Amino acid sequence: MSGYPPPNWAPARMKTHKALLLFLPALGAMTAVQSAARADQVADDAAASARDEAIRMQSFIVSATQIERDPWYYASLPEFEVLSRATDRVTNWQSKALLRGFFFENQVLPKDWLPQSPVPYTVIIDDVDLNEISERQIHSLPMDFRSPADPVMWGDRSESFRVSSDAVVAHDADTYAANFNLNGVKIFAEADVDVSLPGSVELPAVGTVSLERLRRCTPPLPKWLFEGLFGLNSGIFRESFVPLSDYDQWGRPENIRGMAGPGTLWVSLDETQQLLKRLKKNKSMKIAVPPMGVLFAEAPVSKRSRDLWESEAGLFARWGLMGPGHVDPVLSRAFLELVRRARLEPVDERMFTECFGFGYGVMEEKLESFLKTVLAQPITVDLAVPFAFPGLETRPATSDEIGRILGDWLRMKGDTLRGNDPELGRKFLATAGRILERAYRDDNGLPPDVAPPDGQPSGSLPGNSNPGSAVVMRPLVVSASRIHDTRLLAVYGLYEHDIGNDGKARELLEAAAKAKVARPQAYVVLAKLRYAEAIGKPLGPRGTLSARQAASVLEPLHAALRYAPTPDVSSLVVETWNHCDLKPSERDVEDIVGGIGLFPRDVGLAYSSAVLCARAGYTAQAVALIDKGILFTPPGNLRDYFERLRLIVAATPGPGAR
Repeated sequence: MSGYPPPNWAPARMKTHKALLLFLPALGAMTAVQSAARADQVADDAAASARDEAIRMQSFIVSATQIERDPWYYASLPEFEVLSRATDRVTNWQSKALLRGFFFENQVLPKDWLPQSPVPYTVIIDDVDLNEISERQIHSLPMDFRSPADPVMWGDRSESFRVSSDAVVAHDADTYAANFNLNGVKIFAEADVDVSLPGSVELPAVGTVSLERLRRCTPPLPKWLFEGLFGLNSGIFRESFVPLSDYDQWGRPENIRGMAGPGTLWVSLDETQQLLKRLKKNKSMKIAVPPMGVLFAEAPVSKRSRDLWESEAGLFARWGLMGPGHVDPVLSRAFLELVRRARLEPVDERMFTECFGFGYGVMEEKLESFLKTVLAQPITVDLAVPFAFPGLETRPATSDEIGRILGDWLRMKGDTLRGNDPELGRKFLATAGRILERAYRDDNGLPPDVAPPDGQPSGSLPGNSNPGSAVVMRPLVVSASRIHDTRLLAVYGLYEHDIGNDGKARELLEAAAKAKVARPQAYVVLAKLRYAEAIGKPLGPRGTLSARQAASVLEPLHAALRYAPTPDVSSLVVETWNHCDLKPSERDVEDIVGGIGLFPRDVGLAYSSAVLCARAGYTAQAVALIDKGILFTPPGNLRDYFERLRLIVAATPGPGAR
């Protein structure tokens, strides 16, 4: 078939709602600086080498992944890996805060919103004194526990609560990593309490990873709910939640009876304060709550109305998860049912009424009344959170673990910064390369600052070297066969891809895939590399991919899908089939249609999948995919593409129609 109108849009991919731009952690890195005049001296050096008995070695940037004074330790927790070079007390203090946060999220958020991560979350805990670090080194800043950013939202608790969001976070399509520098942070433990200061003991704010967990939700949560949870100004998870503790007579916490979070902000801090003043004078005054239809609209929100829209999203999320919509079992079921359906199709008043038993107008009145009671009032969740968790069982970290965890965090952060701060992004990636190389050297018993010549063992001269001649040492060549940790193989391969060295990336990722590494992103990147090679030299008829070429691309994609489906994976599956001379089987088509069910708002994926089914003669499936795509396509050119495709499918059913 021909004449399919190609879509002129790219499916939007969600980005992290905020970037915490801090510096790299001090990793004991020593930078060998090359003189700016070195290029001018190359000829002189070459001439001098004929006279001098010398060996001129490659200059290397050395990063000590293990420091004798502060060695790294490793521990494994449910859902987490921890790499720390802080004291056990500091490490346990931060780890328990993360576990409390995980427990809290599991209690207040529905289970089907929180898919299990395909890769454990990694936590790096550092304790670097900046006074002992060279100014030339790049490092992270210590966490700063301070009063909340908008103290008005915390009421009379604003002076006693301390929150922090200073962890440097990085993520990939399949994992999430956070780096904490806790140097100078006051860590209280029961044995350290000054009994003359009752109430002085503070617990750290819980470290939530709910943003990353909910990002992986399939089908994705609707945008109004996601902004209601994580909106920068009004989202209910915009700051840390703080434990509410009972204390003994010595001022030591005995148990945690609940959690507290920031109050509801309406449009802006100034607007909220003005509303509070007016409500104090007239409690019966009306507050204009935007129509619910505006909240649920699929069209992009204008910049002018963004703050008001986000405020209503935060108010509705709080109402449904931590307010009347949660307390009343009937309303709670209705709210969760609305979210379930909104993940699959646009919300209109008919759907809303089917869920709640009343329409938009009644809900707007409920939200207005609720707003008056929670405006600038902290969220309080009555919940018995465990005070103590089992202590970490740490052990000295291996070179592979250090290189993998630090290198992965550095490369993910560097890749993320490419657009906003290319120079800092390059620094992150360069440091990632040094960390990974050091792990490779340690694993193979190579000195940290010497590159052996090709084919020669470290520490020896080439067998044919003659006295009086100079030997130029070549840079170290990393071999996949000499990396024994499959997860380090995957991270190293992803790093090489990030810096544009796809030949080396292919070697490393092929080995990782052969070893069945549990890292979905490694399979995705490997599939992209195989696809690029195949599409550059197609072996099928009329410039299409052969069956063997298509199979080589689809194999790692199917492996990635077994761990965690993503729109990118589904899109590449469809793109591969659309360029292949082989017709997909019914099972293949079922998987493709299922992918649309996981990402219903990805209209680009819906369109390309409909084209594939139409070309292969699966007309019923093509029509169904067109109908699904149109659900989330506004009137205009995009909708016209689907309608034109519908006409083409109807006119050419084909012999293989289903």
